[in-house]
Amino acid sequence: MQMPFDFGPCCACEGLEGVRNIVMLAVKMTVPGKGWGCLVCGLSFDGAIAVLCDACIDKKAEPRFAVDGPVEEKSRVLIGELTVPHQHDLSRHPEERDRGRS
Repeated sequence: MQMPFDFGPCCACEGLEGVRNIVMLAVKMTVPGKGWGCLVCGLSFDGAIAVLCDACIDKKAEPRFAVDGPVEEKSRVLIGELTVPHQHDLSRHPEERDRGRS
């Protein structure tokens, strides 16, 4: 099956088949503004991502690498090199803030 977008190698096994799963990591990437973020709590779009193949998703493989910059450039960095936390401000998420009121 032809993939609509080429994400490059899997961040766990480095294979090229079936790489179509995007995983958000709880650390900042090295290139600001090219990752995931949140419009609800104002979290910057600096969150690192990993792309995984279907086989690694099925076996719950841990990624060893993260995407380093725009995903279309297919650059990678070792996850261990990413150490700055990137997490939602749950006090600004109504579904979390109001959870205790019911």
